[in-house]
Amino acid sequence: MAMNLHFLLLEDALKFQKFIDILPLAVFIKDAESKILAMNKACELQWGLCFEDLYGTDAHQYFPLEQMKIFLAKDREVFANGSQIDFEETVWNSSLKENRIVHTFKKPFCDCSGKPLYLVGMSIDITERKKAEQHIIEIATHDLLTGLPNRILLNDRIELALEHARRNQQKAAVLFIDLDNFKVINDSMGHDVGDLLLQKVAERFEAAVRSEDTVARHGGDEFIVLLSSLSYAQDAQKVAQKILDSLLSPFCINETKLHLGCSIGISLFPDDGEEAQELLKKSDAAMYCAKSRGGNNWQLFKSHKSKPAN
Repeated sequence: MAMNLHFLLLEDALKFQKFIDILPLAVFIKDAESKILAMNKACELQWGLCFEDLYGTDAHQYFPLEQMKIFLAKDREVFANGSQIDFEETVWNSSLKENRIVHTFKKPFCDCSGKPLYLVGMSIDITERKKAEQHIIEIATHDLLTGLPNRILLNDRIELALEHARRNQQKAAVLFIDLDNFKVINDSMGHDVGDLLLQKVAERFEAAVRSEDTVARHGGDEFIVLLSSLSYAQDAQKVAQKILDSLLSPFCINETKLHLGCSIGISLFPDDGEEAQELLKKSDAAMYCAKSRGGNNWQLFKSHKSKPAN
């Protein structure tokens, strides 16, 4: 009788394993101590691990410490509340040697009294979907040629920077940059050279500012630099000079040395305005003043005057 019961239980276990192995979702079962009791082939692929190595363990030696803390905390939440949870998490794949993003469901399996006995988990790898979503966001918010933020992202960052400056009683600055004589180079040497030149200019501009600042392409040969969390108005002038200096060295494209300068207009928050579009408009006006003075210089917008001035 005992032997027959053993075979029946074994047969049931084999049937259960075959059933979960045909599921496309990763499936795993844990006890109240987060020890792994069962998992399917999809779960082995998702984790890059074999069930034989994990059975009866919490698998802590196979995952980064911070990930294990999250795994165990979510397990405890399920057993404590006796209800299903679902969430996105990062899971290390030991075979691929990389993190994967998965959407996980965890639900308790309870006895007749409602006490959770086991945890049933299911998860699906959404890494590629997340990459596709991020790619769409990148296309929508970044310039395809230079990789810099475009106008959409720039406007959002200006709004955030101004709000931060208001709360902390700081200054911010918008620098409107137009390249001098870029059109001549672009027309005479071709758009391919012009595109390469814009990419190299973008790299130099980014190197001239802090990591928390934003360099954006406004269109054509125009760039916008957003300087946030400034203590003094003079800080913006120093950065403008650094940007001018970043173009002093010639650009070498197709074994040809190209010299380029730029004209920069500066508007300050809150001195010249308290709204994004107002600051952009005034920095644009100050840039044209710099152009009118021969280019390759920066000009401040003075809010108490009707036109830009030194």
